[in-house]
Amino acid sequence: MGTITYGRTLTVADYNRLRRAVGWDKIRKRQAQAGLAHSALVVAARDAEQTVGMARLVTDYGYVAYIADVVVSPEYQGRGIAKAMLGMILQHIKDQLEDGEQVMVFLLAAKGREAFYRPFGFLDRPNDTYGAGMSMWLKK
Repeated sequence: MGTITYGRTLTVADYNRLRRAVGWDKIRKRQAQAGLAHSALVVAARDAEQTVGMARLVTDYGYVAYIADVVVSPEYQGRGIAKAMLGMILQHIKDQLEDGEQVMVFLLAAKGREAFYRPFGFLDRPNDTYGAGMSMWLKK
């Protein structure tokens, strides 16, 4: 394993390979291409030519941002890659703000990975202020 570098592009093949590496479903090519193309920011971690991690930012460019697909290949986990990618995304969001502005940043942690996000300032839900996060897959 060599030095990890970070870039802003990700192929559909690498996107789905990383998803499968952590047990997530494959996304159809058309949908994956659209999702990547419409992301506000994509961060891809590479070891030489191999993509070993990814994370995406989706936003309304106002006051709501969603962090999606934070994934690191199992053999590269524990090396600070996810932490670096998440830090890049959070810094990107901060860089877009003007003085006095704020953004609500959301994510859905994979089960058992919630503790990873707490040091960044993410709060578990439900709590005294917010209800439980909710999601669904809508299928045709």
